[in-house]
Amino acid sequence: VSPDGKFVYAANRLHDSIAFFSIGEGGILTFAGEAWTRGDYPRSFSIDPTGNFLYSCNQRSDAITSFRINRQTGGLAFTGQYTPVGTPAIIIFLI
Repeated sequence: VSPDGKFVYAANRLHDSIAFFSIGEGGILTFAGEAWTRGDYPRSFSIDPTGNFLYSCNQRSDAITSFRINRQTGGLAFTGQYTPVGTPAIIIFLI
């Protein structure tokens, strides 16, 4: 769930994508779109504490990819950043 509580995200491992949904009145979810992770098998993902970026751990392609979050639509825009990491499984922000 985005820090502002407006969107929820879900990793689609076999589709190599992240789906996003808007959260409406009463918690009703509405599909808002999906973004290709530019990697293989997104094991997990994390949203940074500011709510501006999402990082996808692409387990089978040994890389983490980053996306800028559109705070109005929940959409994800690839930043062009690939970070090589052997079999990434999770990202945790320590604040």
